[in-house]
Amino acid sequence: MHVVFDHLVHLVERPEQAKTAFEQWGFTAIHGGRHPSWGTYNALCYFEHLRYIEWIGIADRQAARTCGNPLIAQLVADRQEGNGFSQFAFRTNNIEAVAAHLKRNGFTPIGPLPGSRERDDGKRLTWSMLFIEDDTDGAFRYPFFIQWGDGDDVRMNELAPLMRHPIGSVSLSSISIYTLDLQRAVNGYRRLFDLPKPDVGRDEAGAYAKLAVGGIAIRFYEADRRHPSTRPFSCRIVGVQEQRSIEIDGATYIVSRP
Repeated sequence: MHVVFDHLVHLVERPEQAKTAFEQWGFTAIHGGRHPSWGTYNALCYFEHLRYIEWIGIADRQAARTCGNPLIAQLVADRQEGNGFSQFAFRTNNIEAVAAHLKRNGFTPIGPLPGSRERDDGKRLTWSMLFIEDDTDGAFRYPFFIQWGDGDDVRMNELAPLMRHPIGSVSLSSISIYTLDLQRAVNGYRRLFDLPKPDVGRDEAGAYAKLAVGGIAIRFYEADRRHPSTRPFSCRIVGVQEQRSIEIDGATYIVSRP
């Protein structure tokens, strides 16, 4: 199964405020649009290789609770715990092949499900989303998959100006995730993506197991009483000279050198 990392979803109170904060730190960021049937709206920050951060807010709670999209249902549930990173997606150009791969590997796919929004310039963006039925007993969460209506070459041409940042040539390189069962999470992702054994190490957040998939590194950490969560809690953006840690709405962005 060939996939590449697409985007990280950050549930925030007001996407426009996250956008402004990132602009003040030297990043290029834009208003996205509204998803009326989901009751949400977003702002975006793009990086190299079409990777991006999506800051998403809930504007219509009733629509969000009843829309039936698994991602929005996850956001509604996460809102009870608080804002912060919620999910992330991998991009494919053949979502039906990904669904077939999931079935062969013992997973139950949900979808593909359609999505769309209208940009400020009037262009209608479309995509399909594929989810995995949860079999983790709440120990960790799987990502989802997305296929865009436009191909990567078209999107690269349109989005190239948004991937240039005053702060430098930056890229999103890794995501750190809490799990309630580290070994089970690693085994689940290895089965999902047909991956070799992880690298292991320790940093300021604790012991971790690291898997490389779709062009980024995923670090899994065992949750504890202070962090009884199965959500991503930080990401690393590389390509700047001055290292810093940015805290926004329950999530940590670590900005560092390559």
